[in-house]
Amino acid sequence: MRRLLTHKFIQDTLVLQAGKIGSVFLSLISSLLVWRLMGATAFGIYGWAQTFLGLWLTLDLTGIGPSTGTRLAMAIGARDENEILNLMAFYIQVTLTFTIGLITLIILLSPTITESWYGNRQVGELAALLSLSLIADDFYLLITTALQARRSMRTLALMQNANQFVLTSCLIISVLISPTPQALVIARLVYSYSTLLMALIVYHRTRTQGALTYPPLTQVLKRARTLSPRPYWKFGIANAVDKNVTALFIQVPMQIVGVVGGSAAVGYLTLALGGIAQASVLSSAVFENMQAVVPQAVGRGDFVTLRRNFLRVLLVLIALAIVFYGGIALTAPLLIPPLLGAEWIPAIAPLLVLCLYGVITGFGGVFGSLYRSFNLVWKIVTAKIVTLAIMLPLGTVILLTSTQTALRPYGELAAQVIPGQYLIGDAAAVGGALTIVGIYALSVSLTAIITLPVLEKKAHANS
Repeated sequence: MRRLLTHKFIQDTLVLQAGKIGSVFLSLISSLLVWRLMGATAFGIYGWAQTFLGLWLTLDLTGIGPSTGTRLAMAIGARDENEILNLMAFYIQVTLTFTIGLITLIILLSPTITESWYGNRQVGELAALLSLSLIADDFYLLITTALQARRSMRTLALMQNANQFVLTSCLIISVLISPTPQALVIARLVYSYSTLLMALIVYHRTRTQGALTYPPLTQVLKRARTLSPRPYWKFGIANAVDKNVTALFIQVPMQIVGVVGGSAAVGYLTLALGGIAQASVLSSAVFENMQAVVPQAVGRGDFVTLRRNFLRVLLVLIALAIVFYGGIALTAPLLIPPLLGAEWIPAIAPLLVLCLYGVITGFGGVFGSLYRSFNLVWKIVTAKIVTLAIMLPLGTVILLTSTQTALRPYGELAAQVIPGQYLIGDAAAVGGALTIVGIYALSVSLTAIITLPVLEKKAHANS
């Protein structure tokens, strides 16, 4: 055990994991309060606006986040300070150009689109207000990407906890003042710009720490005015398409649920997804660490060690995901009614279904750093498009015809513990959850089929 704990990968993962536990605790507090005070309908409108904004973000073909993370880690491994400056400058160059234009389109068109599509102008208005946070979020992401690529995990963990504390405070204050979707949107804006200020201060104070020095942001802004994007944009586009197609895995089913079942059904599904997202934070430390470690190993050409360690991590994550989300499936029906009230009982059934989604994503996310480092992004994008082409029509049929028959025995068992409550969820929310699970199951399977043979081939050639 002492030898194991001397490995930097293990140390960094434990540091990040400790930070994640604090983040989960803070997030859980705010989420429970928001869900209970707002109710399914009001919270559903907010969730609907969030996913509608997500649809706009599929227009982002820059791929600036994941591409910068991968290439920045490679440049750090090579100690190429000029390339580090260029990558950060390209990030700012793209962000300012694209995000400002996208925000303008969202503000001008969103209310009209949602009024004509859904008969609900408020969803578009809230999405337009939420879009104002995009610039702050993009610049905050640059700072966290820089810390992660350099493997400054202690600083990153502390900043993530501070970030979550600010978000928790903003959300709690907003719903105590006014439990409305509009109040949540305002809280989200305050959170984004206050945490951006915090990130800028952290970067300024830590950029010279360690063996490698990051450039000051003034120098990055200066380089952004003259840098040619030609060497960087192709890899970014591939990652953008990948990210946007993946975003459709949840956004499209959520929109269909909203049309079929209304805002309350969206609220149930959003709560279920939120619960799984809270739990998934506990495994995200491994993914964040892998995003820095895998590109560096590929850059060094150490494929034998990469294969051995990657497969070990994958097997451990599969086992832990099954145990962890199995525990959630057993306990959630007993906890939701007393914590959130009877109004949220219909959210239990989609949450049970999405525990399968939690298991799949609990280990499936580890493939991302691998296929990006191997430059297999376009093959994975093709696999994801095939997944959507197969599963969306099937999922729509399931959504329209879904019942809770399969979950009835579980509901009856739980009803023995909570008398008078028959735990059957809203049909549209359950159908949406089944659709999401099917999409992710097929996508992760195809990704593994494409990625693992390449890793095996490179390791064999390397040995």
